Amino acid sequence: MKLLERDSSLDQLRAIYRELDNGRGHSIFITGEAGIGKTALVNTFLQEVGHRNPVLLGMCDSLFTPRPLGPLYDISLQLGEDFRALLGSEPDKSIIFTHFIQQLNQLNGPAILVFEDIHWADAATLDLIKFLGRRINRLPCMFVLTCRDRELNREMPLPVLIADLPPDHYTRLSLEPLSEKAVDRLAQQAGYSGQEVYQLTRGNPFFVREILADYSLGIPETVKDSVLAVFNKGDQAVKDLWEMVCLLPGRIELWLLELLNPDCVEILLACIDAGILVGDGRSIAFKHDLYRRIIEESLPALKRRVLNKKILELMLQHGDETIEPARLVHHARNAEDFKKVAELAPRAARQAAKLHAHREAADLYREALQYAGDQPPETRAELLEQCAYEYYLTNQIESAKTCQEKALVIWRQTGTSMREGNALRFLSRLNWFSGDGPRAEALAQEAVSVLENGFPTRERALAYSNLAQLKMLAEASEACLYWGQRAIDLAQKLQDDEVLAHALNNVGTTRIMNREFADLGEQNLLESLQLSLKNGYNEHVARAYTNLGSSFTSSRFYQKAAQQLTAGIAFCREHDLDSWTYYMLSWQARLYLETGAPAKAEEIAVDLVEHTGKYSTTRVTALVVLGQLQLRRGDTDALRLLNEAKELALATAEVQRMAPALVGLLEYYWVYHPDQIPQALTDWAMDLRTRIGNRWLYSDLEYWIWRCGIAPVDPAGLMTGYQLEIGGNAAAAAEAWRAKGCPYFQALALTGGTETDQRAALELLEQLGASAVVQRLKLRMRSEGIRRIPRGRQQRTRENPAQLTARQLEVLKLLRNGLQNKEIAEQLFISAKTVDHHISAILAKLEVDSRAKAVAEARSLGIFE
Repeated sequence: MKLLERDSSLDQLRAIYRELDNGRGHSIFITGEAGIGKTALVNTFLQEVGHRNPVLLGMCDSLFTPRPLGPLYDISLQLGEDFRALLGSEPDKSIIFTHFIQQLNQLNGPAILVFEDIHWADAATLDLIKFLGRRINRLPCMFVLTCRDRELNREMPLPVLIADLPPDHYTRLSLEPLSEKAVDRLAQQAGYSGQEVYQLTRGNPFFVREILADYSLGIPETVKDSVLAVFNKGDQAVKDLWEMVCLLPGRIELWLLELLNPDCVEILLACIDAGILVGDGRSIAFKHDLYRRIIEESLPALKRRVLNKKILELMLQHGDETIEPARLVHHARNAEDFKKVAELAPRAARQAAKLHAHREAADLYREALQYAGDQPPETRAELLEQCAYEYYLTNQIESAKTCQEKALVIWRQTGTSMREGNALRFLSRLNWFSGDGPRAEALAQEAVSVLENGFPTRERALAYSNLAQLKMLAEASEACLYWGQRAIDLAQKLQDDEVLAHALNNVGTTRIMNREFADLGEQNLLESLQLSLKNGYNEHVARAYTNLGSSFTSSRFYQKAAQQLTAGIAFCREHDLDSWTYYMLSWQARLYLETGAPAKAEEIAVDLVEHTGKYSTTRVTALVVLGQLQLRRGDTDALRLLNEAKELALATAEVQRMAPALVGLLEYYWVYHPDQIPQALTDWAMDLRTRIGNRWLYSDLEYWIWRCGIAPVDPAGLMTGYQLEIGGNAAAAAEAWRAKGCPYFQALALTGGTETDQRAALELLEQLGASAVVQRLKLRMRSEGIRRIPRGRQQRTRENPAQLTARQLEVLKLLRNGLQNKEIAEQLFISAKTVDHHISAILAKLEVDSRAKAVAEARSLGIFE
């Protein structure tokens, strides 16, 4: 059937293809519902140009757990034995990605690389897509990807993946159903009623094709009836083959088919001629996965089980080293051979983890645990701990805690004190990540007690270092240095670089926040970073970058902070360390807010609040950033955000969480209700100021205690800008903040200066979009008798005059097109709740109260131009 209503999409593909001659690669995401014609569009395009260029085709399959790097395994058949051997050796995925790029550069001409059905992709494949997508404009490659946008798994970071790609490096083609007019034309050619066909199919091309196929006997009640009518008309040999093939998602290797049915060649050729199966000389598949699924679902459960058992047995007899373990697990589960699942799933999980597909690894360990009831208790405990670690790496902290707690019970029952102590130590870490600081410390102390047996063991060194880390986070400097030094001494005695890197990180972070020992602390952290990079201790690399970046941000060394956070975020994304990526992003948002980039800060903070766990420490930082940004701008949601941050911070019992939340609330009341600060808030401030050992946090809190008039403040020992302003030298304070690169505090300092200084403050605050603070300052200026106060920029002429974020601009343009929240969410790969938040922010920034008025105001400001 000829493609209809796809000319514009084909033209876009042709235009992008022509750019390959100029050496510019490009990515194309072709999206739409199942059966909409994504594969048909790609195949039509490849028929036009595929003979001129190498074509590499990889598939993502609808297995219970996706194959790590499944598309690359498919493509490896075309790239030769060396590349397939590299995949089989399971090196670090960065090595695989680099070698793949080298292969692309060595092909005979620019390549057309196709990844089908990436809605089923594993995390490692998504990382590969991101890796290629960021470099595609420098590669001789047209990268075509198809996906069902309505079947995206929210746990899979595809929206984040697309958002991370440079906008000029990719194009999105969204395919729509056929119009009623097109369906009517096709139906009339087949002698059917176009209206009936359209009502049944709603214009889905696959459904239309099946209804109108030559083998159809009139219009069936459903498309499923049409497919099954064809299946039932076939002779027994054909039906036997289809039944076997339908149980093998994706493309099936010909060698495997020959094992399953040695006499299948003639039947295969007939099915390919009839258009039911498609082949490429090495493998075959049904013409569409919907077709395969309809036949699979029609099979009796017993028959599915028997056939899957046969497939599994033949795969294992052939040599399971040639088949990805995830495929074996899929067929073992469908065969209900749960003993085999328990045997195979851990191996598949280890392979996934090695390729940094940690989400898939966690799923496979969970699968193994489901059927590990008759395994020895020690084996179950080890599986639980491995599953907990994979959950931890993918920011599924509550699930990680559940697994680790079960493992701890087993180690206690078996009387294995070394394993018990180690389990307590990691459970302590997990509780810290979920925001329960007191529980984390109690578990850490218990771990040390269990392991304090006099023997120089690695487990004891780790327990010391973990306790040092918690003391560092709680601002208990002396205790941190005590336990940290014990960990360092024991690690050096054991010659254990990993424990040494962890302990150096803890003591370094404590020292860097102390002005007297800051240089030594930075040296400790950099030593930890280099040790970790050298030995491939990825999580410790992440910790070192995190503590360097957050420490430099807190101490207002913004250039150093930006360097460390940028490098750290890139490293963690490259190595699939989601928890650390989110945590550093929260500090990057803080950095942007303080250095005068509120739109960038908001973009990050909104995404983190949407995607981080309800009780995570990352969420505290993101909520405070978003709350402060909104209170300065005048948004009504600011107090709710800051109160949520306060509750989460109190649960951690950590000063480094509580102080920023308290500072945000004090700033809120200073802006809106300076004479009505709640007594509970002032009591909290007076208590917390006595417990802070960190100079930078102490300076922030003291400044806002002074601003709010809660108590007298001694400026000695505070940060320079605060010292000068509290001491009455507004101009010098403003200059100190300007030199640091912190315009908001520069403006606040200027508000205490001359009339000229105050006018300069107004200008700075307007540039930052701090409308509520502007209004507060104007009221004070009027009360002081200052005249001719600037009214502000009524005709705003700055680029992006409303200071909308990139995402808000996208939402606004879709509002102009009349889309509703759900439709906008589908277009942008975000949730409807996030769309609602963006629309609220748009209304506030444009100072209007409806969507229609927002569009009108945007037009008047020239935003759409």
